[in-house]
Amino acid sequence: MKPTNKHEIEIAEKVDQKARAIREGVGAWDDRVITEMRIAVGFQMNVSDEQFLESYVAWRRQNPIRE
Repeated sequence: MKPTNKHEIEIAEKVDQKARAIREGVGAWDDRVITEMRIAVGFQMNVSDEQFLESYVAWRRQNPIRE
């Protein structure tokens, strides 16, 4: 899943940071992750941003970072 604008890029970066932390044993993919990411991005999200966040979190959970 590829971000297409500045807000989506920022959202993806924050979600990927969270995914790396989870892979290293810090935190988990729980019900609070969407709220946590809303706070982490640091800007007011519009409906499109919210939809991307939810889709990207679901996608990242299915497609873990392999580094």
